[in-house]
Amino acid sequence: MCHGQCFAVFYRWLWNISWPYSWQAMIGLRKFHSVSFYESVRMGRLKVLLTAGALLSSLVTGVLAANPASQPAQQLPLINPKLLSVAEQKKCFTEDEQEYCAEIRLVFETTGLPWLDSVLLTRLDVGNAELMSPPADMQEHLQRIKEFAAIWVTGSYEEIKSARESTEPYNAAYEHMNSIRFLAQRNHLASFKQFTYGYSGGAHGMYSTHYLLFDLNTQQQLLLSDLLQVSAETKLLQKLRTLYLERYADYAQVWLSDNLAEQAEALLTDNFVFNEQGLTFSYPPYGLGPYSEGEVRLTLTYDQLTDIIKPEYVLDN
Repeated sequence: MCHGQCFAVFYRWLWNISWPYSWQAMIGLRKFHSVSFYESVRMGRLKVLLTAGALLSSLVTGVLAANPASQPAQQLPLINPKLLSVAEQKKCFTEDEQEYCAEIRLVFETTGLPWLDSVLLTRLDVGNAELMSPPADMQEHLQRIKEFAAIWVTGSYEEIKSARESTEPYNAAYEHMNSIRFLAQRNHLASFKQFTYGYSGGAHGMYSTHYLLFDLNTQQQLLLSDLLQVSAETKLLQKLRTLYLERYADYAQVWLSDNLAEQAEALLTDNFVFNEQGLTFSYPPYGLGPYSEGEVRLTLTYDQLTDIIKPEYVLDN
């Protein structure tokens, strides 16, 4: 890069090629006092200045292109969350002042980024979205989800009604809840939490929390394999296994296999979230413990992740 030196050389060259015209103009005016001669000198200087201006413009453009710091930085996409109740319907069969209900609640936090809203809404959809053509926009997608929610409630209600009107009536109720909420954005990484709950009879319903991490620049969801350094999977498995055995020793004999491949399948999950403490892995009920334990969560601090996670994903960076 020459920067200032290049401009100095340019102006020195400009002076060298333009001063003879001034000198000739003085001589011409003294000797000939000719208007035509004076005009030709003036036009000559004008051509030189125009050529010099074009060269200067090219030089400035080249310097700016060669210096990335002088270029405007790529605008970072920003999440603009807005909470939206997509569907909330309830239909009950009443018998002897007792209600047997079908209920659905779908909640979504929009992001302001169309591609990301589309991906997240697909996870909220209760219909067979993969069998249908992609929606034209978010409004069409939301309308489709509402229609599927209404179909689900109607179908569930008919099952409840049939159960109660049968020759041997039995208790029946259905509940479905799905919520996707924005958690945080750090530079080009955005994380979300999806909570689902379902009940279709029995002693209790089933629930789970699933975390999602997206790269806003590449417009892709990041999985665990995207975060790991080369050959770091074995190290991560060992640390998660050790932490699990320390915290849930009573469950380990029943819920964790002695087979390494089965341990990796159980512990190395894409259900993770970055937070102030480090990287937290989440497992649903019955994953690594009984239902009464709830969701098992294992957190490795950033100090424990230095030789496992790629440096660009460490919070301090």
